[in-house]
Amino acid sequence: MPIGTSHGERIERFERFEYKGATLIDEVIEPADSLDHLVFLHGWGGSRESLRGIATLFQNRYSVHLIDLPGFGEAPPPPGDWGTLHYTDLVQQYVLERVRGSVILVGHSFGSRLSIRLAARRLPQVHAAVLMAAPGLPAPLSRARVRRSAVRALRNVLRAVQPITGPGPVAWHTRRFGSKDYLAAGELRSLLVRTVNENLTEIAQAIACPVLLIWGADDAETPPWLGERYRELMNGHATLVILPHKDHHLCTGTGAHLCAFKIREWLAIVGQAGQAGQGQAGQAGQAGQSGHREH
Repeated sequence: MPIGTSHGERIERFERFEYKGATLIDEVIEPADSLDHLVFLHGWGGSRESLRGIATLFQNRYSVHLIDLPGFGEAPPPPGDWGTLHYTDLVQQYVLERVRGSVILVGHSFGSRLSIRLAARRLPQVHAAVLMAAPGLPAPLSRARVRRSAVRALRNVLRAVQPITGPGPVAWHTRRFGSKDYLAAGELRSLLVRTVNENLTEIAQAIACPVLLIWGADDAETPPWLGERYRELMNGHATLVILPHKDHHLCTGTGAHLCAFKIREWLAIVGQAGQAGQGQAGQAGQAGQSGHREH
């Protein structure tokens, strides 16, 4: 049951949605007469608060949805066998059942993974997607990739001999090589492992709606080559913008205003809330063929 309050011509409410054993929470901020929706999906370890700064910049024109995904913010953890496919099913079902009108997905990092999966399903209701610092593609062969493979192989060996050595060596490996996200993941650790090892190449190729890719030039977690590669995979549907002096958390602080400006600029080309025709979408895709780096 939604719970809400009214502030003049703006309505604020909370939705709690359950599907297949998991729950998401949606804080909705909307003009009373808006049928155009921006659905914000946060990154790993974040919550709806992570994207509040950028989301509120759209609240006078769009119905803004700030979502806590299962296991983050105020949403309880999902079932133990869940992966990004299940998260996508949950968001899809929520959109189909509770959101009336056209939808633009806005994802950051982990939220971009879900946005890619959902956009690839080509739901008539989903008109466009904004992907900020999206992971999900295999890295080119490099020293870092070879090192990660060696670390993973060592962990498999330590697990195999654990009945003989006890848990000590595996615990050492976790402390020595585990990422900050991995060490903090707690009961979501197995979900994180499944997530970071997935490859979204074929799924990205299935996307047919307009996509805006926004990257920080100084992003070390999801480097800009990922944006270049996603643009190539999306066959003319994607526009890439690379922001100087921005890292993985490009939409925080003053970055929120810069990203919001780029989103509005792009929406003016593709047609706000997905109302553009195929010709406009093609124009946006052609504009993004070579990528665009801000100066």
